[in-house]
Amino acid sequence: MDGINLKNISYTYPGSKAPVLANLNLQVPRNKWTTIIGHNGSGKSTIARLIDGLLVPDEGEITVNGMTVTEENLAKLHRQLGIVFQNPDNQFVGATVADDIAFGLENHQVPREQMQPLIDDALKKVGMSDLAAAEPTMLSGGQKQRVAIAGILALHPQTIILDEATSMLDPEGRKMVLDLLASLRQTEELTIVSITHDPVEMSMADKLVVVDHQGIAEEGTVDQVLKQTDLLRKLGVGIPVGQELRDYLVNAGVEVPNRYYSINEMVEWLCQKLS
Repeated sequence: MDGINLKNISYTYPGSKAPVLANLNLQVPRNKWTTIIGHNGSGKSTIARLIDGLLVPDEGEITVNGMTVTEENLAKLHRQLGIVFQNPDNQFVGATVADDIAFGLENHQVPREQMQPLIDDALKKVGMSDLAAAEPTMLSGGQKQRVAIAGILALHPQTIILDEATSMLDPEGRKMVLDLLASLRQTEELTIVSITHDPVEMSMADKLVVVDHQGIAEEGTVDQVLKQTDLLRKLGVGIPVGQELRDYLVNAGVEVPNRYYSINEMVEWLCQKLS
């Protein structure tokens, strides 16, 4: 079966009495952007690590494009799936940007004579070709995350998981990474799974999944989920500015359609209303 499927997944961290996930079922469509949101400790990152094989579920089964996530299949899995973590400083082992990408290729036993074209192509895709010889410590946070994404792209993956990959970046770095992902979404056939509290990142998704109380509390399109501002506030996640403005107008007695509005859509609606 295409896409990522989690069936009846339960997981309890060692030393914990209660499971963080219990009998969870989730389907992530192939070649779509799925964003997972929820309060801190709800199990979002646990889901990412289970999909990547970094954690093993206590119960249930996970498949990625029909391949069961098991220890025996991890090498194959990591050829088609990569994960970008929250802290960009924890992801580098090479002395230069190019060396770091080469290290990942070596781990997957890519012949050395095939490496350079893969490195060059990956750096070109993320706009980092001019910094191939740079030391990773000299890069900005946004540049470091772009290099981390390049290391994944060099293996021609089918899936990229972003585990709060923009949360430690400044606004410029966050925009840099999100613009890159938006571009890759158009040019590459990628399944993107993002875990975030960022309203902009949420609004870029095809599907939103809300994790709460050890399972899935809500899932649907951006319009279906982000218009539920009471739910978002309860979860402690960000609310898009356009939707906050809509709620403000509703509370002030203005009749506004009950749907999700981005800031641009809200401005357009207001202009039409005023005209």
